[in-house]
Amino acid sequence: MDWTQRLRIRQLHVLVALYETRNVSHTAERLSMTQPALSRWLAELESELGVSLFERHSRGLVPTRFCAALVVHARTILSEIARTQDTIRVMADGAAGQLAIGATPTVAVDLLPDAIRRFREAFPQAHLSLAEGTVEDMLPALREGRLDFVVGRTEVQGIDAPLRCDLLYAETIRVIAGPKHPLARRRKLSWEETRPYTWIGPPPNSQIRRELDYELALAGEPAPTVRIESATVLANVALLQQGELLAVMSGRMTAYFRALGQVVPLALPYRREGTVGVLRHRNAEQTPMRQAFMAALSEAAR
Repeated sequence: MDWTQRLRIRQLHVLVALYETRNVSHTAERLSMTQPALSRWLAELESELGVSLFERHSRGLVPTRFCAALVVHARTILSEIARTQDTIRVMADGAAGQLAIGATPTVAVDLLPDAIRRFREAFPQAHLSLAEGTVEDMLPALREGRLDFVVGRTEVQGIDAPLRCDLLYAETIRVIAGPKHPLARRRKLSWEETRPYTWIGPPPNSQIRRELDYELALAGEPAPTVRIESATVLANVALLQQGELLAVMSGRMTAYFRALGQVVPLALPYRREGTVGVLRHRNAEQTPMRQAFMAALSEAAR
């Protein structure tokens, strides 16, 4: 009999726990098992697979490449089971189904609300779960099936094979300041003139931070002096009102807060153009609900 037909959900939890702790005694304690029973289970699984999942050392276990590959799929299966439990729960409460969407702050106040409005016209009883963060931080949840979509500033290049990226629109960054900033009323600026000022910076691993670094590099300028690292849009806008700080924001979001009189985009010579896109799992089933959300995103982007 194929070993996959004997595999149980509990065993997937055990494997993932072993991978994370790299220690039999710690895993046994976490899962309320005895060490002999855990060691015996692992030996039997390796025997059925015909490969070693861990190398045994005095300091603990070292996962092999077979183990790393198996854990990727185990986490995906466990995430799908958890999503199934959530879907059944929300459907029992009257929802038509569930979508989990991750979004960067870049699109959370502009593109996403319009897309959700359009989506709910087709599925008014759908249950939506929203998460906010950087694209990089949300990719593991997308790969494992805990998110259906991740929307934000991204590039097609560098997207790994399990995922696909659909570009929605092109957009430049904007350096912004509070209305009372010394540079706010200047009609023309060079990047060099931003050098004396302190920045509120997005996380270093975020796409918008990389685009800011590219702009400065093209201008022959050093990286910005970041003293406040934040991806919280409302907090950043509030901080800009208090002093001589600078920040970076997407063009569409800048227009939104500019209309409210809260920020001023600086008249800098931008040379790069970024893109906003939607990431999804390449092999995910294209249910009517997922298709409707993609259509709503495309319409909102236009």
